[in-house]
Amino acid sequence: MRERRESLINAAIAVFIEKGFHNATVRDIGRAANMTQGTIYNYVSSKDDILYMVCDRIVAEYNEQTRRALDTSHDSVGRVRSAVRAISQVMYRHRREILLIYQDSHLLDKRSRRVILARVEEFIGMFERIITDAARELSVPLPYPHLSANMLTFLPVMIALRGWSLKNDVPPEEVIEEITAFIVRGLGFE
Repeated sequence: MRERRESLINAAIAVFIEKGFHNATVRDIGRAANMTQGTIYNYVSSKDDILYMVCDRIVAEYNEQTRRALDTSHDSVGRVRSAVRAISQVMYRHRREILLIYQDSHLLDKRSRRVILARVEEFIGMFERIITDAARELSVPLPYPHLSANMLTFLPVMIALRGWSLKNDVPPEEVIEEITAFIVRGLGFE
């Protein structure tokens, strides 16, 4: 069941990127996933539900990757660096999906949008705790931790939103390192 759900999500991403959310049909997604419409409706009740599944999977992945990265560092600045690298890597890996989410998440129904935004807010809260701990340990003032966490979590999104500008200038690993260094310096942790 999980495998079919993943197949459905992957097919939806490809179809949404190719045709756009509005022009894509459940039939198009079914063809791409090698599923009948009837089978798809065993998993979802509408195309909007498929968009929710796409958004949910991406948010879940960058949450998971960040949590894993936190386990690799034990000092506070190392945790900030590891976490920023992790979300930047997810942004590179899923830049087309991230762009899709930014373009189409407003189309989610109110309940689904609230769920996704609550998960994003939880993600921001995780970074707020990470940078608050680092600031306390380093005795660095951090007057607006929530604002700082919002800026920190949004900056790596430029990988997806500004991909048109970053195409060939700098290799991905160097972009990730530059974003990480920029954030660490900006927070006063270096």
